[in-house]
Amino acid sequence: MIKKLWLVFWGFVLFGLLSGHFLSAQNLLESLTKPQSGRTMRATTGNPVDNSDSLKIGIGETKVVALLPGPGEIKHIWMTASSLDIRYPRALVLRIYWDGSDVPSVETPIGDFFAVGNGMLATVNSLPVKVSSYGRGYNCYWQMPFRKGAKITITNESNRAPATCYFQVDWVKYDREPESVMYFHARYHQEYPPKIGEPYTVFIGEGRGHYVGTVLSSQNGIGHWFGEGDDLFYIDGEKEPSIVGTGTEDYFNDAWNMRVHSGLFTGCTVFEPRAPDSRVTAYRWHILDPIIFSKSLKFIIERRGFIMTSKGELIDHFKPRPDYWSSVSFWYQDSIAKPWCDFPPYQERVNPEIILHLPKIVDKIRHSSGITLEVNPYNRATWTKPWFRVKNDTIGSWIEIPFEIKEKGRYSISLFQLLREDNGIWKVYLDGRELYEVGESHIPGGYRVSLVNQLPPEMINKTLDFYNVYKKNEHEDYIYGQRREVKIGLFKLEPGVHYLKLVCIGANPLSVHPETGKPGYNLSADVLSIRKIPFENMDKWIEKMLSLESDKK
Repeated sequence: MIKKLWLVFWGFVLFGLLSGHFLSAQNLLESLTKPQSGRTMRATTGNPVDNSDSLKIGIGETKVVALLPGPGEIKHIWMTASSLDIRYPRALVLRIYWDGSDVPSVETPIGDFFAVGNGMLATVNSLPVKVSSYGRGYNCYWQMPFRKGAKITITNESNRAPATCYFQVDWVKYDREPESVMYFHARYHQEYPPKIGEPYTVFIGEGRGHYVGTVLSSQNGIGHWFGEGDDLFYIDGEKEPSIVGTGTEDYFNDAWNMRVHSGLFTGCTVFEPRAPDSRVTAYRWHILDPIIFSKSLKFIIERRGFIMTSKGELIDHFKPRPDYWSSVSFWYQDSIAKPWCDFPPYQERVNPEIILHLPKIVDKIRHSSGITLEVNPYNRATWTKPWFRVKNDTIGSWIEIPFEIKEKGRYSISLFQLLREDNGIWKVYLDGRELYEVGESHIPGGYRVSLVNQLPPEMINKTLDFYNVYKKNEHEDYIYGQRREVKIGLFKLEPGVHYLKLVCIGANPLSVHPETGKPGYNLSADVLSIRKIPFENMDKWIEKMLSLESDKK
């Protein structure tokens, strides 16, 4: 009897959790059975004459995407962009102005607006935002009403390369102004570097409105778990928050760590292994549970978590951390809000980075005999469209990629692999030495990154598998492969020329060369990235933090 009652109880709980989603979907479908007002319109970069329907945006240039006469409401935005600046999701800035205001109500890099931070790429499948095919198609379904007019601009703030952007804005033109309008807002914010012991400010608002979403990104300064901080909402000027959370991953509706996923209302689009320079992005949409405010709202998250030294020693599980956080806050308001924070320039939003497009430097890459370096004419998945391949059928073959460092510092090295079915497994060396001898290996799999300095050499990962394990776009995978950024590790580098060497040691069991049927030993890649990260000797930062925390007691 008790067992049956428990089953009934949990059945009601499950029904309650799911019914909200079902009712929301049902309401959307039912709305289609009612008469609709207004006229459907589209602003687009396209033209009916030829296929040159993209917007070319030079370095530092701003282009107006759409001027919409009111009254009206934006229903859907689609765009796709490209640039040889691999951090273009942080370089391209979306701004939207309502009703003739010279203050943008939306001001954010496009990547962060679409729930992927740190200039990275990912796939997103949520209710108001969808990003398809690993960053190719950006879609926004936030509803954006306006009275007199709307202006949308895109600015290319990159100092590296021009950009190309295709754009569609689907909107409805109304016959008369609505009696009241809640204006859509989205604003980017960052705190680089953080103040020791201070929480991160996600949002500060004044007026009447409701808070509807957060995209939070982190670049972690030290290893281990970063997210023990609670979320705190101060509504209408209250001194004590009326909404208090239990942990950072809890706010994003996950638990006991975070893992990459994407859902209607919450998701984690980026999560690198727990190590220094680990990059994370998570989103939460308050669509069914908006935070309502009449006068003001302040939203902060404690920046606390586990503290680990460079030797892998665990100091504490709930102390201030030196992580670099950035975010986008989303809200509706009955007036056009003044910016509550400054918008930082592009050079402050990204790390200094050396970017080597391998098809462009193929003549500088040394290699062993018996292999061929190819630059093939077209590949849709690559940055330059031509793509680089090492054609190889022998274990022990190698290539050596040179790069020059001009400023001494700590660098994070990543290789943008082009994963294909006929590729092999290649061991990685830096300046002729094992990765763990030069710095910290961050190649994922098989070990805990937080213990990399304590493990014996044979347990530290040193190889990259170039076989395509994803195979999500099957028809394109067979032809083009999949592009993925994989981190090799962190290294303290002196000025001068350095060498990344890759040696073929075998093949994935599933890798087969299509022409011979033998194991595939090839290598294909796109970009070598060497980012200068802002985290040097963090042990000194930890000592300072512990001293300040002790003084507070």
